[in-house]
Formats: sequence, structure tokens, C-alpha cells
Amino acid sequence: MKPVRLVLDTNVYIASALNPQSIIYKIVEDSAAQYLAKYYTSPAILQELQDKLESPKLGFSRADVVRWLNRLEEAVTVIRPQQKVDVLTERDPADNKILECALEAKADLIITADQDLLSLKEFNGTKIIHTSSVRYLFPQLKDK
Repeated sequence: MKPVRLVLDTNVYIASALNPQSIIYKIVEDSAAQYLAKYYTSPAILQELQDKLESPKLGFSRADVVRWLNRLEEAVTVIRPQQKVDVLTERDPADNKILECALEAKADLIITADQDLLSLKEFNGTKIIHTSSVRYLFPQLKDK
């Protein structure tokens, strides 16, 4: 069976960094380890993630952020989107980087908690689902 091609929104990575015991962290880690999913990100997503993790509000040290990003980059495929999109211009045009990554990756799914992205439901053949749905994506991992 071919792995599911996934793009995770920055908010999913942040939630995982804040709680490595979370169900999403475990499922992402296990699904990648068992080749059930292939994860894609872009330099723009990684930069936003770094900026947010380094903010005083989250309280991560610079060393922890670098370690976390290095581990992440080992687990995902970093791609450089060639096409710009301008779909989410109203509230948060920065979210377009998620769509650009999904387009370039030919992703099956975008996983997010962002309401602007979720309101699209689908973009260019890529379904957009809430993080709470991830546990149903890989039912074989539920007992882990």
C-alpha cells in the first residue's frame, strides 16, 4: 500500500513540540516509522515554526528549538514549492504556504487546526482535515 502524502500545518508541529505525549505526536511518529505516511514541509513552514517556537511565549531555548527542528527535518521531506497561491488573502495570507507545499507535494491531506484552512475543506484535490481526525486516519496505530 502506498503511503499517504501529508502536509502538517505549523500549529500541528507546535502542539507536538509542546506535548510529545500527545496522540498526534505518537501517530505521526508511528505512521512515519511504519511507512504508512510520508510527510512534507517547506522552508517557509520550517521558518514559521522556528519563529514561533523561539517566541518567549512558548519558552523553548534556542538549543531545544534547533534540536527539535533537526529531528523534524530527518523525519520529513523538505520541498521548495515552485508555485505561489493566493487563496487565503482575507484573514491570514501566510497560510498560503501550507497550500503551496501541499500542491508541490501532491499531498493527499493537509492536517490543521486552523479554521481558515479548514473552511476550504479541499484544495486542488488535497483534502483538509482537523487534527482531531488523525486518530481515525491510521486505525491500526490506535492501540500503540
